[in-house]
Amino acid sequence: MLSDELRRLRFTDLTVGENANGQLSALVERLATDERADAVCEAALRVLGLALEVRDGETKGHTDRVAALAMRMAEALCWSPSQTRALRWGAYLHDIGKIAIPDTVLLKPGALDAGEWAVMRSHVEEGMQVAATLGELPEVTLEVVRDHHERWDGQGYPAGKAGREISLAGRLFALCDVYDALISERPYKAAWSSQAALAEIETLAGRHFDAVLAGVFVELLHEEGGSLHWSVLS
Repeated sequence: MLSDELRRLRFTDLTVGENANGQLSALVERLATDERADAVCEAALRVLGLALEVRDGETKGHTDRVAALAMRMAEALCWSPSQTRALRWGAYLHDIGKIAIPDTVLLKPGALDAGEWAVMRSHVEEGMQVAATLGELPEVTLEVVRDHHERWDGQGYPAGKAGREISLAGRLFALCDVYDALISERPYKAAWSSQAALAEIETLAGRHFDAVLAGVFVELLHEEGGSLHWSVLS
């Protein structure tokens, strides 16, 4: 950000003394304000994600865990800081549309019937509507919300996209989301071990998941011993 702004300041436009100092001071002040605004935005988006966990206590910690997983994948793939931040914001918001899902469906302890699944799946479209009210979010953030339930074989939702029709961010985040769901306990299932969850991801590579990204994910988690430092704030 700083280098881009400085490039806009042509040396020939700067007069010595107060004019130069004044322009540079204004630039620094604006950049500091931008950084504070980014920090506020970051905190607000995370709070939105955590708010859903308050309603659905069974997913406690899910938001921060999937964000941490996504950050490690972004690091492994050498994503830029701006892409990584947008991915993290998408992790915070990926399930925000579930706020619109009635408790009878969202909190049902047993299996959902066909009609209830249709309601549950609508959380993606609901999430995109919520995201649209939050201003100009980065495209990568919106891709996570929109595409994280799409499948490589075209059997996902909401659009039934297949292969590279699915955004890279959506393909990446799907791995994080499914892995954390597998290793987490739910009323309808016990928590899987990390080894079993990674084996399942390997099995589903090329069907549910992008095989290349699945390979990176599995290798990364094996190197980490199946767990990561979950804090996304460090």
